[in-house]
Amino acid sequence: MSHTVMREAVLPTPPEHVWELVTSDGWLADRVELELTPGGEARFATADGERRGWVEEARAPERLAFWWADGDEPASRVELTLEPIGSDATRLRICESRPLDVLDLIGMPLPGPGGRSYGPAMVALR
Repeated sequence: MSHTVMREAVLPTPPEHVWELVTSDGWLADRVELELTPGGEARFATADGERRGWVEEARAPERLAFWWADGDEPASRVELTLEPIGSDATRLRICESRPLDVLDLIGMPLPGPGGRSYGPAMVALR
């Protein structure tokens, strides 16, 4: 069973502009707070609620990977890859997966800069 959703779009702007778009308010959520360092906190607020998580990798303007969860729901891993196309366009690939569901893992608090952040930790294999 697949727990992965993949999307791809070509945007008529350079990767630096797309990076700014995806890490700012309005695209991933109404309000976005990202500490763009490994282990940094991630918060995504919308009118429907808030997702919280942690940053796995942030390499501007090429790649952003983070984990997020809405309350007690299983955590998802989101990976955004930005690939330049010529000098004025970007291919944006988005992959969201729930590998923790497949392996029977849950998110547990991990230490992170500036406070608590969440990440995967193995609990038990059945």
